[in-house]
Amino acid sequence: MTSLSKTKTNEILTLQEMYERYPDQWILIAYTKLDENLNIIRGEVLAHAKDYDQLYENSLPRKGKSIAIEYTGTVDDDIPVIL
Repeated sequence: MTSLSKTKTNEILTLQEMYERYPDQWILIAYTKLDENLNIIRGEVLAHAKDYDQLYENSLPRKGKSIAIEYTGTVDDDIPVIL
């Protein structure tokens, strides 16, 4: 089982910076800015993990924060994705 890593930096990053800092991981983001299509522009990484289930189990509740989960890796074209 992979471990969940919680961050305590309170650092606001752009989505690109998050992808660079946490490659091929699931990241829990308290977002602070979205674009007109509701895509994350910037926010704070609260936690990250290689295993989605472990991150999801630890993602709630986040009282008073707008959160999202993103995957920073690539997904093969033959893998179905449900949003």
